[in-house]
Amino acid sequence: MRGKFKLYKVSTLPTWSSADEGREIFVEDEQKRYYGTSTGWVDYSNAETASYVDAFINNRPHPNILFDNGRYAGTSALYNTQLSDVTAPFSQGVLVTYNGSTFSEAGKFIYDNNDFGGSSGSMTQTTIDLINTIGRSSGDARYGSEFRICGITAGSGTGSSGTFPGGTRYLMETISAYTSVAFSYATTFCSWIRAVGGTIGIAGGAGIYFSINGVEQPTSHYDLSPDDGWIFYTLTVSNKRGYDSVVIYVYGNNGTVAQLALSGMFNGIVKPEPFTCPVIGTVIS
Repeated sequence: MRGKFKLYKVSTLPTWSSADEGREIFVEDEQKRYYGTSTGWVDYSNAETASYVDAFINNRPHPNILFDNGRYAGTSALYNTQLSDVTAPFSQGVLVTYNGSTFSEAGKFIYDNNDFGGSSGSMTQTTIDLINTIGRSSGDARYGSEFRICGITAGSGTGSSGTFPGGTRYLMETISAYTSVAFSYATTFCSWIRAVGGTIGIAGGAGIYFSINGVEQPTSHYDLSPDDGWIFYTLTVSNKRGYDSVVIYVYGNNGTVAQLALSGMFNGIVKPEPFTCPVIGTVIS
């Protein structure tokens, strides 16, 4: 070990001071161990329990309740099943247009694609950029469950506005035709996302947890510019009525585009690491 390591047995928990940082004590009247941080005493039993619970919650399987996630994450039937080409794959999906927005396919990951050494077809640059950003290379970039990337172009409507660092923006989509039902008091949505043709906003203030690339954000409303490229965001939304009809909370101005890929939706508070591969849901191609 390096540095000071101090272990004492005391009759009662003493008042903490800055000199107690790094100190470990056993408190006789409580029959507990404490350790000193830079701000106070921490009960070992509570710290260990919290760490275990957080690790368990974040690593156990979480069913993806984005129920038409076949649009975003392919099919779980066979890993090499290729998605059929359709004209408007997102026209009847979980997302619903709002403020005159429109949906389109911005790209599709192709199993055994040409771009990484295969022969089944070439992908859009949007898709290649995403694969490179999430760190898939070699065989991991050539093979894998097929998935689509959704492009949402903001319309000219001005309903449901939000104030962001760069100005006022307007809600681009809802899921109001379906709604997300949470049996706990919270729902978590996460996705890779990037802005194209202008800045978009993510309304983190609606949630009780909001992160960008795995880092929790202190800001309530976040601006994402094209220069930021692909990022992974997580937003946990809380309400007392048991469902949410917005949940994705993406805002823009007329003509700006948000691209989403590898999305997931979960019951409760989940703090996932950025996904590098699809999170399979119900199969809808």
